[in-house]
Amino acid sequence: MPAGTTKNLTAIEALEKIQDNVENFEDIGASTQEVDFMKDFFDNEALGALLEMYDDLTMDELPDPQEEDTKDLYRGVLDAVSARAASNSKADELRKILENPHFQALMKSHDDVAQENYGIVDPKSLTLPAPPPPVFGAAAEEYRFVTIRKQGKEPLGITVNLDENNDLTIARILQGSLADKQGLLRTGDKVREVNGTEVFTPEDMMILLKEASASVTMKVVPSYNSSAPTDEFFVRSNFNYDPMNDRLIPCKKAGLPFRQGDILQIVSTTDENWWQARSLAVSDGLVGLIPSSTLQEKRSAFVQPGLTNTKTDLLCGLKVKRKKHIKYNSQDTTVFDNCDIRVYEEVTLANYHTRVLALVGSKGVGKRSLINELVKNNPTRFQAPTPYTSRPMGDNDVDGRGYFFVPRELMEREIRESKYLDYGEFDGELYGIKFSTIREIIKRGRVCVMGVSPTALKVIKSPDFQPFIVFIAASSVEAQKVMYEKHKEMMEEALEGRRRKSTRPTINELFQEELFIATLKESRQIEKVYRPYFDDSIVNDDFDTTYKFLLTTMDNLHQGAKWIPVEWKE
Repeated sequence: MPAGTTKNLTAIEALEKIQDNVENFEDIGASTQEVDFMKDFFDNEALGALLEMYDDLTMDELPDPQEEDTKDLYRGVLDAVSARAASNSKADELRKILENPHFQALMKSHDDVAQENYGIVDPKSLTLPAPPPPVFGAAAEEYRFVTIRKQGKEPLGITVNLDENNDLTIARILQGSLADKQGLLRTGDKVREVNGTEVFTPEDMMILLKEASASVTMKVVPSYNSSAPTDEFFVRSNFNYDPMNDRLIPCKKAGLPFRQGDILQIVSTTDENWWQARSLAVSDGLVGLIPSSTLQEKRSAFVQPGLTNTKTDLLCGLKVKRKKHIKYNSQDTTVFDNCDIRVYEEVTLANYHTRVLALVGSKGVGKRSLINELVKNNPTRFQAPTPYTSRPMGDNDVDGRGYFFVPRELMEREIRESKYLDYGEFDGELYGIKFSTIREIIKRGRVCVMGVSPTALKVIKSPDFQPFIVFIAASSVEAQKVMYEKHKEMMEEALEGRRRKSTRPTINELFQEELFIATLKESRQIEKVYRPYFDDSIVNDDFDTTYKFLLTTMDNLHQGAKWIPVEWKE
C-alpha cells in the first residue's frame, strides 16, 4: 500500500482480515490440521467479544472515573463493615460479598480501566487486598498435616486444581500410587502448605514437589469425602492415545499411553472426563489417566482421519468433526460405511470357540484362493457358505453346487427382509450370502470360512457368529507380480472380476500393473477405515506363509481363555 494511505485498524478489523486469509496459510507451509485449528480459534465468538471490548476501551471516550485507585476506599469500607459483622447480620452479609474473590477482581478491573492499564501484566505482580483482621468468635479452619514418604523418582500419584473459591484442591488420587497406598489424602482436601511453604497454584506445588527429597509434608484442610468403590472392568481400546499430545489432560505425566487393540483395566470412573486405568500390555501395571468414553466421543466423534470435512464445530470446548460421505473404491460396494465404532469395547476373559473365520481385503489379495485351500485340506473343519444368485442356470450348472439359483424377485425381497449378510450386483445379476447358510454350517460343528466386504463387518461381529476377523493386506506391486507368476491360475481367478469389467481384451503387462496398484490403494483405504474391527492381519506376500498363518491362528484360538466382547460370553 502506498505511503500515506495506511490507517490504524481496530482489533475487530484486524480479526476480519485474518479470517479472510486463513486459507492462504497453507501456501506458507501450514498443514491442514493447523489451518483447521486457526479457523476454529479466530472464528470463536468469545475472541470476537473480547476484541470488541478492547476496541471500546481503547478507542471510545470513557467517562472520567470518580477514583483511579480504589484500594484505600475498599479497605476502609471492609474494615468498617467487619467491625459490625459479629452483631449485625446485614453487615456480615455485606462483608462476605466484599471478601468474595470475584468482587475483588471487579475492583481491580475498575482500577485498570481508570488508569488505562491495558498492557501485559505479570500474574505474579497482582496482589489482592490484605484480608481483614479475624472477627472475634469466628471459627478457624481445621488443619491436618500429612507426610508422604517418597520412593525414588516415583510420582505421588495425585492431581490438583483450583476450585470455585480458588483453593488448591486434591482433584484425583491414582489407584496404586504412593498417595493411594499410604491412604492419608482424600479427593477434595485443600492444600495450604507443602514442606512449610504456602502454595496457591498447581505450579507452586509442582515446583516444591520436585525439590522435595525423602518425604513431602502437606498442611491440608480435610474434606472428609468418602469415595464410593468402582467396579473394575476391562476394555479393548479402538484408538491410539499419547497423553503428551493431549491438551485437555490435567497432568500429562499422569496420563497412560496405549495403542489400538491394547487391553485396559479400568479401575475408576468417578471422574466424568478422566478414567483411571492400567494397561495389560505394560509389565509395571501403573495406573494412569485416560480419556473417558464420553470425553473421547465428544471431541473426536471417532471419525477416521481423512473422512472429515475441513470445517469444525466447538462443543463444550472440544473439537468435533463433521462426517463426510466418501465413495468407496471397491467395485462391489458403493460407499463407505461410516462406522460409528465405540472408542472402548468392554471385554472379558473366556473360553472362545470361533464360529466364523472372516477374511477381509481388497480384490486381488487372494481371499478366495485361501478359502478354497483351507476347505480342500480340512473338509471336516472348515466349510465355505454357498452363495445365492439371480443368474440363470447354465447347461452345466447344478443347483447347490457352486451357487443356489433363485428368481431375482425372490432375492430382492429377501434382501429387503435382511436375510442376507452380504450381497452385490455383478454383470446385472445379484449375488449374496444368506444368514441361514452360515448358521447351518455352524450347526454342523464346522467353522464357516468366508470373505466379507468391509460394510458387513458390523453385522457379522455379533454373539451369534463370534467371528475371528483377519485382514488380508495387499503386498507391494513387485511382490504381487512375483505371486502372480508363482500362482498364476489362482491369481487369474482372483483378478477375473476386474478383467471382465475392463474394455481391454487381455491382461497385458501394463494393465496388470494398474490392477496391482489399484489393489494396493484399496487395501490401504480399507485398513485405514475398518482397522478397529480386525482381530489380526497379515500381508499376503507369500501364499503358503499366509495359509499356514491362518491355520496356526485358528489352532491357537482354542487353547486357553481369550479376550472377547462381554456380550459374547454365554
